[in-house]
Amino acid sequence: MIFLTSIVNAVEPLRVAAVQGPPHVVTAEANPPTGAGPRFMEKYVFPELKKKFQMGFVWRSSPLKRELRDLETNNIDMLFFVLKTPAREKIFDFSAEPFLTEHPGIIVKKDFQKNKTTTSLKDFAGKTLGLMAGATVPDEFTKYKINTIFLSGDDVGERLSNLVESQRIDGVFVHLASITEDIVERNKFENLKSVEVTDAPIYKVHIAFSKKLSPQVKEEIDHQLRVNKKFYRLKN
Repeated sequence: MIFLTSIVNAVEPLRVAAVQGPPHVVTAEANPPTGAGPRFMEKYVFPELKKKFQMGFVWRSSPLKRELRDLETNNIDMLFFVLKTPAREKIFDFSAEPFLTEHPGIIVKKDFQKNKTTTSLKDFAGKTLGLMAGATVPDEFTKYKINTIFLSGDDVGERLSNLVESQRIDGVFVHLASITEDIVERNKFENLKSVEVTDAPIYKVHIAFSKKLSPQVKEEIDHQLRVNKKFYRLKN
């Protein structure tokens, strides 16, 4: 009976959401979303789920806080690109291995520590950094008494960067340096640059699952990640 139930649940469409973060997820609100992450899932993961479980999939889109809530309440099955934390592990299941592993990045004015491409969070002691609403705040923020400002929306990177240009905040903190690099390059910020943070933990980005999603489906997604992750490319 348990086996039959899992198969019935497995053939329901997989409800998937993606966390906005170019170049990995460029337009999370699109259907399907654009960017390297959704492109990878549609090429390497979803076809195998369809082949093995006759499973289709649908993309859902909402702000990050709502996506996390929807995953917790089983209104979506899978959220693409999520930091694994002890608190979140109590609520969600996570892919067995990280999809990406990177240092965080900060967008700063070009004259901040000229000619340097790396920085330390202690350099921002007592200063203010912008973050995307729903993002986790590193322990170092408390240690160095770093103030925070949170914004939401699809253009949050551009809006926070504009606050740096106008000197209303001191930088924009993002958990992946590849995202800060993309924000500066894509928006052609002439007065801003991206620097890599060297004294914060290297962040591991996973796929988060609803705890009610079929274990067989989770295992298959993990398997496809393991065998295909080497093909992940930021550009076609």
